[in-house]
Amino acid sequence: MKIKEALETAIASEAKARDRYKELARMAEDQETRLLFEQLSREEEMHYKRLSERLKAIKLMGK
Repeated sequence: MKIKEALETAIASEAKARDRYKELARMAEDQETRLLFEQLSREEEMHYKRLSERLKAIKLMGK
């Protein structure tokens, strides 16, 4: 697997995790659980953005 493929796979995984945590937050029956899942979703979003930026940089370098 090449670096671009690895990053694309990781980006897709982060997006899936982010969306799942958002869904779990909506389904949470108490505020503490909802807040936990919302925080996890935000963390996955940060991972998603960081990986996307790296992929963009690699593409700009022509690799």
